[in-house]
Amino acid sequence: MALLYRATRLKDRADTHVFTFVVTRSATREPDRDVTSKDFCCAHQRWAVAFHRSADASLGVYLVWRGSCEGMRVYVDFTFTLLSRDHFTANEGFSGKQVKFSAGGCAQGRGRCVSLAELTAKFADARGEFQLELTMSRVRTIYACELRAPRLDTQPIAFAGFDWQVCVTGGCSKEPLSLRLVRLSGEGQQCRVRYALAIGEGERRVHSGPLECVCDAEGRTVPWVPRPPVRQTNKTVRLTLELSWARLLAELNVAAGGRAATCYDRDKQAWAVRCDTHSETVRLHMLYRDVHHVPRNHLRYVSWSAWLVRAAPAPGESDADELPGAPFEQYYAQDSADEGLMMETALRVEDVSRAGCALMHPGGELRVRLEWGDTYLLFQATYHVYDDLCRLHAHQMRREISVLQAENYSLERQLFSYQKSLAYAQAQAGEPAAAVETGRRSPAERSLSTDTEYA
Repeated sequence: MALLYRATRLKDRADTHVFTFVVTRSATREPDRDVTSKDFCCAHQRWAVAFHRSADASLGVYLVWRGSCEGMRVYVDFTFTLLSRDHFTANEGFSGKQVKFSAGGCAQGRGRCVSLAELTAKFADARGEFQLELTMSRVRTIYACELRAPRLDTQPIAFAGFDWQVCVTGGCSKEPLSLRLVRLSGEGQQCRVRYALAIGEGERRVHSGPLECVCDAEGRTVPWVPRPPVRQTNKTVRLTLELSWARLLAELNVAAGGRAATCYDRDKQAWAVRCDTHSETVRLHMLYRDVHHVPRNHLRYVSWSAWLVRAAPAPGESDADELPGAPFEQYYAQDSADEGLMMETALRVEDVSRAGCALMHPGGELRVRLEWGDTYLLFQATYHVYDDLCRLHAHQMRREISVLQAENYSLERQLFSYQKSLAYAQAQAGEPAAAVETGRRSPAERSLSTDTEYA
């Protein structure tokens, strides 16, 4: 088996995700059966990691796209790394830049990643288990198709757990052509989606730029009208849709008196939000009601953001205030009840009962908007020996960095000494100094002005 052990989002510009898998010996001792991990989500697509043992006693590793759809392409930067048991500099792996996944090529990787002998000697422990790290970044989801009148609607597109469709209307006589992204599934649920549309090809291609909006009750978004206007013809028209993300929203009214309100996340798990007024500012108590449904010996990681919605926002004013500290994230293990997480707000308790409070709604209620983020089900609910490897690597890297810093300080000290000697020699010879002395000290002088020794 290949068990998802830990998941980390680096929150960088490339939106890098790091997944660590614990791979059991079944991946190497059962040549007649390929081993595949359970599905996991990254960039709103479903993925899996597969292992294949070849006839020449080597192990292949593949990244598998589970959400294949005709006309859709996904581009990913990914890196597979086998974690060494001895030293992080002995890690081995391979990577790919903007690797294309499509309906005809759902698996990408290397058929001969490592020999079984090397795997056993350098990476596997006494139980035959080893750790594999997968890094994914710059994930792009693009759907493209050809439209011909009279049918100007796309086929259903699967993304982020919903089915979508682009509807094209107008374009005849004086009515301008407009495009609208429509969500076909998830009735009664709100979601915020970010996407971009383009129509045409070459010099006649018109691009919408990034679009972001909340789907209405019928799953529709705001229509986009290309500029300059596009007219329908008997020829086919090239349509391109790039989907960035789609996040489920939940809005609930929370009574200031303390009665809890219930909502559900994207996995149909129940949550409760209660208003707490026992502090200077109002706090929202977030409770995971279905914490007892977390599988035994597993952790469930959940992240979300939260806003307080204004009752009557002024023109040009934001309709909601994000809570300090968002986004929130928490790990949950199986338990009889959840103690909950306190979310601070900027609303003072004394303002709750004051007339005209912008955040209070009729009935003395606060309207809370939740936006659900990443969710992962991770193997091993407690600290385990597997964590020692990452801790070992972290300590080794700190040691390496300390040594490099010491060498850098030593070189700076030598350089500063040479500069002083050169300036002294030039002064004795009556030559002009190479550098004019100023009141501001150089970085080298500032760092070497003391007698501190660096080990």
